[in-house]
Amino acid sequence: MEGYKTMTQISPDTVAFVYVHAWNGIVRVESLHTAKHIDGNPEWKHVATINPHVILESILRATIKDRNQIIKHLLK
Repeated sequence: MEGYKTMTQISPDTVAFVYVHAWNGIVRVESLHTAKHIDGNPEWKHVATINPHVILESILRATIKDRNQIIKHLLK
């Protein structure tokens, strides 16, 4: 449960930056620290800045149809 202890130490106002690879569509979610290193790189398209706690809760509470829409909207 060591990973759990680490997760509980994350601030509730933490943001995550979502990127999609320009050529193969791989999704990448980064912290502010690591996003600084790839921002502006033409290989990675920034598609969303999110509060991961809010998005995860929304996904977990949603119906399957709504869940798919939330994820689709994030990756546009």
